[in-house]
Amino acid sequence: MIQIQFDTEKQASRIQSILIKQHVFEEQLSNISYDGKNMIAITFTESNMASMIQLIRDGILTFIQEDLLPQWLYKIVSEKYYFSEMDECREIVEIALAMMGENEAPFEDFWNELQLKVQYGLVLVFEKKISFSFPSFLTFRMRGVMDHLIEFVGDAIYEYKMEQEYQSFVYALRNHMRSVTPKMKQLHVLHQYYFHFYTEQFSKIERSQLRKYIDKKLQSTVPMYTDESVLSPLISIAPKHLFIYSDEENHPLILTIQRIFEERVRVLPYRMFNMRQKFSGVKK
Repeated sequence: MIQIQFDTEKQASRIQSILIKQHVFEEQLSNISYDGKNMIAITFTESNMASMIQLIRDGILTFIQEDLLPQWLYKIVSEKYYFSEMDECREIVEIALAMMGENEAPFEDFWNELQLKVQYGLVLVFEKKISFSFPSFLTFRMRGVMDHLIEFVGDAIYEYKMEQEYQSFVYALRNHMRSVTPKMKQLHVLHQYYFHFYTEQFSKIERSQLRKYIDKKLQSTVPMYTDESVLSPLISIAPKHLFIYSDEENHPLILTIQRIFEERVRVLPYRMFNMRQKFSGVKK
């Protein structure tokens, strides 16, 4: 038999509940006893040692992923990267967790390394029947692994800052758009590979004509890059009602336009353009 001592009763109870959910054989549960405080005892024989190690390993990894990992990431954000605002720290942690959940190579390597460390540590204590303190066991196994977490947080901070810049960009364009007098009541934009502009009467606006609408003050008001083929003319025309016809409603530029124009914009299926153009009486 071995005993695992946890920091708190809450921690031990949480591990116990995970083990109950994850057990495969009833025999495994009968070999685990929780004292109702901060200690879990595990009895085993040579014949069932491998399955008990696997159960405890999976329980510990689940506890790390669901309970400890967010805490560790938060600590790195606040103590290693010196973010003090709680909301900022939480956002960065959420980004880091989302990135780690994408199962890309670096994150897969992290989980594989952690799994091997926990597995190897459990094999040693089970073979020698050594009771141990869970915090000490974890601290020793997390050496080196924490360096990966610091890198992941750095990547998450970069993504966070990029998102902040993007939000500032959208906010500036929205403010500029709302500050100018609308040059059209309605504007129709057809999207399939490229964006094509049409007037309220569904007459096509040629590129040369479109460039004439671009507000020269836009670049000075919004110093960040705005392309001259789509965003700049849209912001400069500032239509009261904007209709976009596309079968790619999640296209990055369409999503950006929606965030800028908010209630002024509607995204419709591509096929709706021909129907509405035909109804307006305009020939193609």
